Amino acid sequence: MMDVALSIGNFDGVHRGHVAIVQGARATVGHGKVVIWSFNPSPAVFLHPDIEVERLTSFTHRRALLLEAGADEVVELKPSEALLSQSPEAFVESFVNSLTPQFVVEGDGFRFGKNRVGTLEDLQKLGTTFGFSTKIVPPLEVTLQDQSVHRASSSMVRNLIQEGRVEDAQIVLGRSVSVSGIVTSGDQRGRTLDFPTANIEKINTLLPADGIYAGRGILRDGTFFPAAISIGTKPTFGEHARTCEAHLIGFHGDSDLYGWELELTFDHRLRDQIRFDTVEELKNAIQTDVEQTCRLLERNT
Repeated sequence: MMDVALSIGNFDGVHRGHVAIVQGARATVGHGKVVIWSFNPSPAVFLHPDIEVERLTSFTHRRALLLEAGADEVVELKPSEALLSQSPEAFVESFVNSLTPQFVVEGDGFRFGKNRVGTLEDLQKLGTTFGFSTKIVPPLEVTLQDQSVHRASSSMVRNLIQEGRVEDAQIVLGRSVSVSGIVTSGDQRGRTLDFPTANIEKINTLLPADGIYAGRGILRDGTFFPAAISIGTKPTFGEHARTCEAHLIGFHGDSDLYGWELELTFDHRLRDQIRFDTVEELKNAIQTDVEQTCRLLERNT
């Protein structure tokens, strides 16, 4: 019978610390099976629905990233009152009865059972009872652009994205910050400025802070274009709802994109979104944004 290594957690964002856990599980089980049980939503969101915590990744994206990192199977674990009220012993017994893992691999912050009272020491003791070995993966530290050193965590990624620090978030994630949504018609203002944009709606993950970014627009068929991306309220034109729109550089289609899913990556923050006194000043700024986007992305290829 094939050995199984199990890891349980949220894994939101699938940052480099999460990847280290998956790789630790793979190293532990060798040619055996690596299984991830990923909470969706997180227990904290389930228990406190009044507290808004925007996800870093959809579960579909999370699963794909975990499989890419080396997992063989990713199971969506739905929190419930019954599950979250279990004692540490009952929680362990439930996954042992379901999967019979030979190894349980976790980060050093892992807690389990009602009110998170179960510790890693408890997990190791219960492993002796239930017949599995426990492997603890040490925290992964990252060095940000200002040379400060931090422990990789989903909370840290969330804070960096909310501050618009997408380059630092990329260091922690090991890839670009990205979101996906559906292209809608918008107000067509970009066309009047000679920079048509794809207006993106139905984004279900965390957007970076308002500002102008250089990144890529990836279409559903896999083709991609450099993209100058704007997030904000279009202050030059008065009061508007917060929007996310992207000028796909080199794309010559038109309304054919409407209804398509579009993924945007945020590779560099270019500037704040500001109010210009004239439309001409805005057009000049957008032209500069486009040129800078091309230079930055060409440098990264």
